[in-house]
Amino acid sequence: MLRSRGGLLQVRLEAAQGQITVAGREATVYGYNASLPGPTLRLHPGDRLQVRLVNRLVTATNLHVHGLHVSPQGNSDNVFISVESGESFDYDYQAPEDHPPGVYWYHPHHHGMVADQIFRGLYGAIIVEDPDPIAVTRERVLVISDITLDRSGQVVAPSTMSRMAGREGDLVLVNGQATPRLSARPGERERWRIINACSARYLRLRLDGQDSDLLGIDSGRFPEPQPVDESRAGPRQPSLTFSSRPVPGQPSWETGSVDRGGMGMMRPSATCPAVSAHWRHSGWKATPHQRCLRFRLNRRPRTCAPSSLQGGDGSPSPWAWAAT
Repeated sequence: MLRSRGGLLQVRLEAAQGQITVAGREATVYGYNASLPGPTLRLHPGDRLQVRLVNRLVTATNLHVHGLHVSPQGNSDNVFISVESGESFDYDYQAPEDHPPGVYWYHPHHHGMVADQIFRGLYGAIIVEDPDPIAVTRERVLVISDITLDRSGQVVAPSTMSRMAGREGDLVLVNGQATPRLSARPGERERWRIINACSARYLRLRLDGQDSDLLGIDSGRFPEPQPVDESRAGPRQPSLTFSSRPVPGQPSWETGSVDRGGMGMMRPSATCPAVSAHWRHSGWKATPHQRCLRFRLNRRPRTCAPSSLQGGDGSPSPWAWAAT
């Protein structure tokens, strides 16, 4: 995690392919600074962000700060910039003094390569701090992504159909992990900042039996927290922010699939394997399966029924929201 100091954050991001631990095993993927996701960048309204992007890939790339209220011209958030293989570029972003606090993210935006480079691991979180933060015991930044790896740990190339309909990976990851362990104690309130960095996957997020509020979607906060037990998010949606206080008992966290629709034989499947989670004293452990995450305490994995939801509002959102 990198924080601004005195109104300035200077960062070097190196985009490269390498061996990174994904879902508990070595995989050949892309990453910023040899990590997946890349480092979280934390700013304040009015800050200046300077990023030197170094391209160690074999193809061109660039950088987009998704959702930030900055100039799209020059060496700021200009998606027409092309940083060729072996070259570097110095980005300079100036956030306005009244920039909305919230959760944002960065990723490549080079025409023709966006989905592939994100799917292979190029993404990271940006937090614009709230001048009036809510009182919580703990804050978590959860970056949700998906990927498909072969037996040797190589990223599987997309089929023609998935290129047309949108690629959904076989593994759904939370901060690069497929078996995340989080601990929470009843009565403590946590804030979860969630980013869906999936290239095409929509998620239906649900938390049962818990005291949870939705604080905001995309940038900024709602005027008042909204009590919720379900929310939906599409691929590459900037963020959802939740506040939750665990309640003792048998709660369940679920991320159900969403039927995105489609044409004829290209209609994607709306089924999802399950993931079970079990309380272990002060925490829980999730065991991953493919295509989506579904958390249900003290149940063995099973396949869930197809979702009845159609479409979505079109941006990614993350994972098993809630709790803590």
